[in-house]
Amino acid sequence: MQMLFRVLVVSFWLTGCAVSVPDAPTEPMSASVELEGSPALSLLQRAETARQQGETAAAERYLERALNIAPDSSWLYKSLADLRLFEGDARSAEGFALKALRLAPDHPQYRADLWELVATARERQGDKTGADEARQHAADALMPGKPV
Repeated sequence: MQMLFRVLVVSFWLTGCAVSVPDAPTEPMSASVELEGSPALSLLQRAETARQQGETAAAERYLERALNIAPDSSWLYKSLADLRLFEGDARSAEGFALKALRLAPDHPQYRADLWELVATARERQGDKTGADEARQHAADALMPGKPV
């Protein structure tokens, strides 16, 4: 009886020591994932359409309205960064990309993409060292278990 008790105690203890590592997200990060069910998604889609039509001022207005609805949306800040880069404003693009990173979910590929956006913005500002550092962060983001 005492032996059975010891076996049970040891097995419960070992079960408690088991550590499971969460699986990396398999679904790609997208606006529809982050903004599902939010009216901000519709505004984001309008902004993208406006940008494709060359109406960058309208795209910016749609994104600003979307941010009023979803102020913690990493994707909306990423979209603003993309828009600024498209317009040639690399400094603002970098700032919005860094804000998106602060709000970004734990999704390695998405975070790496954001760091690549930062790197591009820094390159366009003539900051090669900063761009190289951002690219290193992008590579680190894709390494499991390494926080970025």
